[in-house]
Order: sequence, then structure tokens, then C-alpha cells
Amino acid sequence: MRLQYKKFDVELLKNEYIKRHYESLPFIGEEYEDSRLLLIGESHYVPKNAVPYVDIDDFYELSYDDLEEGEYKSWINTRKVFERRVYDKCEFKGFFSNPATEIAKIINHTENPSKDQKISAMHQYAFFNYFKRPSFKAGKTIENLTEKDNKFAYNTSKDIIEVLKPELIIFISKKAYYAFCDSDQNNENELKLRYTIKKVSHPSSSWWNRKRKDGGCSRQDFYDYVSEILMDNN
Repeated sequence: MRLQYKKFDVELLKNEYIKRHYESLPFIGEEYEDSRLLLIGESHYVPKNAVPYVDIDDFYELSYDDLEEGEYKSWINTRKVFERRVYDKCEFKGFFSNPATEIAKIINHTENPSKDQKISAMHQYAFFNYFKRPSFKAGKTIENLTEKDNKFAYNTSKDIIEVLKPELIIFISKKAYYAFCDSDQNNENELKLRYTIKKVSHPSSSWWNRKRKDGGCSRQDFYDYVSEILMDNN
């Protein structure tokens, strides 16, 4: 176990769902405690030609170890997915590189950070996906969300947030953000009243760089949100 996980995992694993589905443990960068920046994505998905049979209704009662063996299991394990980029420097593309580029610009005071600087910037934050069930359609967004999906997404995410105690939360999926808002509203806006929460478009989507009518874009919004917290802490 990596050192930065030890402090948090004892508390995180008290959640019964996370104990069964430890693939949903959040990635936590080595510098997270300095920045307290938390990014929340949408969901994992499985690779092409590796779609397992999993009854959606049964998924939450199963454990990660109960799932059919196959390559796809590493695709839905948050820490394995991120550690391939951070430590092995593999497949460092849009979803990972775009937010990391903006963070690297800030902490290195440059408009053109190197790949190593971008990868290093990923240590500034923690990350998990909001929806706990992966999309079992290769490369596709999660669809046909159920009441159970939303219940486990909100309750498990709430417990992770309470353990990590972020100073800033940025949803990098609008679908996840709006689902969260609906559930939090039903919970008297418990988390929105206690944490600073922002949203931007998915980093791999065209909306990341696309200009809005007000002249802004999600990339610039992300830079501005993160600048405030990193400049305060550095």
C-alpha cells in the first residue's frame, strides 16, 4: 500500500460498499493533503471485447472479488487506472492530461509544462468516480440509471468526501454533478452547504475548450478554480 493511502483507508473501508468493492477506493495523490483538491468523475467503463456478464441489479450486492475474472477488472479499479498514468506513465491522454496540464501550469508558473510536470501535477489531487457501477458498454457513458445507482452513488461518495475533507470539489462530469445535486437536495443540501463544489465539462469532451457565449470555457473555469486554492496553499 502506498504511504498516502494508509492514513485514509482505515476510515474509507468502514463503508460497507467500499469494503466489498475496494476497486472504488479513491486515487489520492502524494501532495493531496497540501492542496485538498478533489476531482469527481462520472463512471468507469470496460474495454471493447471484454464486456462481462453482470446483472445490474445484483452488482451492488456482489463484491469485486465475486466479479467474473478478466482484463476489464483493472479498467474499473480507480487506483490501478490512475497509477498506470502517474507511476507507469502509460496512456496519458485527454481525460488525464487536460486537467493535469492546467494544474501544472499553475504550480510550475509556465504556459507549456512538460509531460513529467503534468504527470507530477496529478499528485495534487484525489479522484473517484461518482457512479459506483461502471458502464458495461465499452467506451460509453453510463446509461439507464436506477434509483439504486443514485442511492449508492450519493451515499458512498458522501462517506468518501467526509473522510477526505477536501477544500475544493470539482465535478468533471455534468451528468454526475446534476445527479449529485438532486440527491443532495433530497438530503437538505447537506454537502453543498458544507463544501465548496464546482462543475466543469468532461475533460475529453469538445466542451472542455469550446467557448461559451460569455467567452469562457470549462478549461479556463477549471484553471481559475484550481488557481485560487493552489495559490492560497503555496
